[in-house]
Amino acid sequence: MYVRFPYWTIFRQRVVWVLVVVLCFAGCATLGIGRPQPTPITVPEVVQMSKAAVPVETILQKMRDSQTIYRLTASQLVGLHEDGVPNAVLDYMQETYLAAVRRDQALEDWRHWAWAGDGYWYGGRPYGWPRVWW
Repeated sequence: MYVRFPYWTIFRQRVVWVLVVVLCFAGCATLGIGRPQPTPITVPEVVQMSKAAVPVETILQKMRDSQTIYRLTASQLVGLHEDGVPNAVLDYMQETYLAAVRRDQALEDWRHWAWAGDGYWYGGRPYGWPRVWW
């Protein structure tokens, strides 16, 4: 009895494997893997913009776009107020930290925060946090 080799079956298996691999890579692309991280807006940059009389809404929009989270002490907030940073900006900076801790209580621990060398602690996407981290 003559048995033919099932070439069509092997071809279908290869096509299925190629589709699986392509879909896996497409899934990674849609999840934002490989997208550039937003540029953080540091506290000294906020002070500089405030001293340059940049409108408050412009400062706040840049901070929102950067997705930076600020962990500031009370004395740092007072110092920033004395440096001329508007109250609305200070409120937003404090709210970023409070919202982060509300989402994940473990963020109260200092090991999740990055010290940028300017005397302030930062978190958020620019510092390696995923887009959805809660």
